[in-house]
Amino acid sequence: MRRSAWLVWLGLVMCGYSQAKLTLTPLDTTPNPNLIRNASFEAVESDLPVGWTWDKRNTDSTVQVVSEAGATGQRCLKFTNTTPFGAEIYGLLRYAGGVPVQPSTVYTLSCRYKTREGYVGFVGGGENWRVRLPLQDTRGLWRRAEITFATRENETSFDLVIVIEAPTDGVWIDAIKLEAGNRATPFVSAETPERPILTLDDLGEEVYLSEARGRVEFELYTPQPVRNAEIEAQLGEQRARQPRVSLAAGYTRIAFEYDAPNAPEQTLRLQIRQGRQTLAESERALRFFTPALAQQRLQALAAQLPNWEAQLQRVRESGQDIAYPQASLTILQEFVRYVGEDLQKGQLQRAYAQLDEMERVAARLNQRLAEALSGAKPLPTVPRYVTSPVEIRGASLIADTVNPLTGERERRPVFFVGFGHFGQVRADIEKLAQMGFNLIQIERGVWDILPEEGQVNLKPIEEDVLPVLRRAAAANVKVDYLISPHYMPEWVYRKYPHLRQPRDGFIQYSLFAPESLTILREYIGHFAPLLKDQPALLSICLSNEPLNKESPDSPPHQQAWRAWLQNRHKNLITLNTRWKTSYKSWDEIPIPAEGTGAPYAEWQQFNAETLANWHRELAAAIEQHLPGVPKHAKLMSWTFTNDRELPRGVDPERFAEICELNGNDAFTVPLWDKDAPWAFDWVTTMLAHEIQRSMRDAPVFNSENHIIRDRETRYVPPQHARAALWEAAIRGLSATTFWVWERTDDPKSDFAGSLLHRPEIVEALAHTTLDLNRLAPYIAALQNQPPDVHILYSQYDMMMQGADAVVRRDSLYIALTMLGVRVGFITERQLEARRLPPNASRLIIANTQFIADEAFAGLDQLRQQRGLLVLGFGEPSLEFDRYGRKRVSRPGTTTFERNPLIDARRLLTRLPPLLGNWGVSRPLRLLNPESDQPVWGVGYRVAPYEGGYVASLCNYTRAPITVHLVSDANQPITATNLLDGATVEGAITLQPLEPVLLRWTH
Repeated sequence: MRRSAWLVWLGLVMCGYSQAKLTLTPLDTTPNPNLIRNASFEAVESDLPVGWTWDKRNTDSTVQVVSEAGATGQRCLKFTNTTPFGAEIYGLLRYAGGVPVQPSTVYTLSCRYKTREGYVGFVGGGENWRVRLPLQDTRGLWRRAEITFATRENETSFDLVIVIEAPTDGVWIDAIKLEAGNRATPFVSAETPERPILTLDDLGEEVYLSEARGRVEFELYTPQPVRNAEIEAQLGEQRARQPRVSLAAGYTRIAFEYDAPNAPEQTLRLQIRQGRQTLAESERALRFFTPALAQQRLQALAAQLPNWEAQLQRVRESGQDIAYPQASLTILQEFVRYVGEDLQKGQLQRAYAQLDEMERVAARLNQRLAEALSGAKPLPTVPRYVTSPVEIRGASLIADTVNPLTGERERRPVFFVGFGHFGQVRADIEKLAQMGFNLIQIERGVWDILPEEGQVNLKPIEEDVLPVLRRAAAANVKVDYLISPHYMPEWVYRKYPHLRQPRDGFIQYSLFAPESLTILREYIGHFAPLLKDQPALLSICLSNEPLNKESPDSPPHQQAWRAWLQNRHKNLITLNTRWKTSYKSWDEIPIPAEGTGAPYAEWQQFNAETLANWHRELAAAIEQHLPGVPKHAKLMSWTFTNDRELPRGVDPERFAEICELNGNDAFTVPLWDKDAPWAFDWVTTMLAHEIQRSMRDAPVFNSENHIIRDRETRYVPPQHARAALWEAAIRGLSATTFWVWERTDDPKSDFAGSLLHRPEIVEALAHTTLDLNRLAPYIAALQNQPPDVHILYSQYDMMMQGADAVVRRDSLYIALTMLGVRVGFITERQLEARRLPPNASRLIIANTQFIADEAFAGLDQLRQQRGLLVLGFGEPSLEFDRYGRKRVSRPGTTTFERNPLIDARRLLTRLPPLLGNWGVSRPLRLLNPESDQPVWGVGYRVAPYEGGYVASLCNYTRAPITVHLVSDANQPITATNLLDGATVEGAITLQPLEPVLLRWTH
């Protein structure tokens, strides 16, 4: 950690002292010259700092020079902004004329700032503003931040800027310094301060003290020598004083050592006096976290475990299902052990975070048990999955369940939910079942079974996989087995050196050469027969996060591409005509570069075909040995919804042809920006589920469900986990394993911050899983409700148009979701084959411009002969064929909105009357009580159910939303909330990320 004149850092050391102590050490510190003039903004002219220019540009941001007690001098800058974050939207303070610098030289940029917002903007600059020191939450405390960089070889001026990009009630900036060298040295104002400078920039409000003694170090800057000074530090009742101190001009390090306080709330006060005059002082309110205090809280929780077990037994004896409280109790039992281990290892901050969550879990458990025992709120009964064959029926997985109270068995929809993917999930199978989970994913790879050429090692299957399957079957838990073809042994590369080609992703060998499949068929032939007839085996996962991004210089890649082109175009004349090129030989044709139009889009199709066909061979090999076992692959959802990701070669339609399950790997993480439209990042995940469900009428299986970013340190509320699982389930997700059931002490590990460090998240997932299985018939009805409208999905058009294709589609999807309209997708290949999904009658062209002539002809035929209603969002549309040639004929579309730039919020009010004209039934409408207009921010879905309807509603925003429930006859709806049995009469207030499941009769 680097120090400056007013930087404070907190160290924790074992000391032999029994009382507070101060130690002073003079420092030989010579600050580097600051290349910036008026860097602490003391000189002001026309309300702006001299030498700086301000442009609010396309924002309503402001900048002021203000007096601030924490400033280095008398003044600092304060910025505000209310304009939402967006591309190229920012306010700009620029250092006039730039800062002269030397080429190819190392510099360090630093500043002090404070804010209570998330990301606000940055201090930085240089060429293309490549140097950026982000301004983000400091909890309202002054912080010093720095960044080191090197100038370019021709860079002689540094364009220094302060950029405000996001809304903020206030960000204060002071003491900007640009200096030569690879570290920040103390800032010295151009105006010599009258008194010593003492601040607490790097001391936070929370102090985690793992040892019996603590130590604070800070630095004092004295502009002139000071004689006979007195320095005093006080922490609560602990006080240390150094009288008659003489300080030379410059810097002095002061260390204050103290005993761990008994009470958590303390105030640290620092003061420097000369006689009766106070030269400098500072104070900070601190909250201490010590092992002793943590141990007290942990013991209090541990002491309640036997009592909870006794109460659970009383609830069981009263004839109630204990599923929900048993899940909470099992989680608490596990985390009591985890926190004890963390305290032994010195993981104090993590221990306290878990204790906070555990106490809230405990409070909910106490309430639930009390209500159950008093009869105020009896516990609901949850049918449990029992080991049995599973069949696929639409989006649902059908299996045997048992009523835990009566023992009655029933085949019904089951939601398989659990975790992956390594050692801990194997160890905890039985505990996971007690929490209400019923699925795990494990893996083994090629190098486990074929460690050397000619050697076969089946011990990993016999000693690991098969015992796990047997334990899982006994515990009524299913297992998904990932065959991990990316774990290729080194001997394969020695034997086939051309397989090793530069590639992105897990698979580091060429998919364009056939030898990899030869090895994989042998691998599958050895292990797969051992898995046959294992009752716990749910499915086989063919690959982990597949993609096909291989170097354009790869010989196998080039050879396969040219062969594909010959098969497609037959001759060079045809290819040159279509591409507008003049190749004289197939061997001249390179792998196209991005931005080359039709050749690049056509290469993307070839690339996607290659990836899918490679998996087709794996699927066939698995089917040979494990007939009837469902297969899937972990398609990363963003790779087929984002135009920038399409070169990775993932086409869900092609995978749907070879897999019985719609497999994916999706991120649904919290959105931290307070001005983000949603509380969580739902659009990509839910859109991907809808696309996959449209490609194959089968369940979605997200076998690497990311709901928290790796290494996340912030608290994630349990409502986030609940909404992420619930909202995916109503869109067809019937199986999922969350990332990741592992703990780690390495902050850089992908496991750091995972859900196994977060008891509230585990409880939320457990209870949501129990809810889904308790209410499975209703959820299945929502899952299997046919789409009301379809949107054309064309990867080729996405490649050609880029974001212009994606943004329009997403805006339309968001608006329809807020209107309770079920959305499906139709592809170009389906149009070419004149093959539509059952009940498809309305197709929206969302600004699609490029489709094949065969698809265009199929669309026109389906419109004329089958009565397909073709609706246009954006005009003109379908203007070009695949090679960018403009069409003479026009599509027979009914354009409902000419402007494709209209956003989702405006579409929300534009679409309702149109939906009625198109014959879309909307038995439930959510209206704003004040305006009777559609409500923004609530996603919902409705399905017929036994003479009435069932509907799932979820508020995706951060604030409560009250909605009126109105029928298609414009009458208020009275419904029952199936989650808690409450009656809802015409209106309901939806809390953020808290799903509601309503049922009512006609």
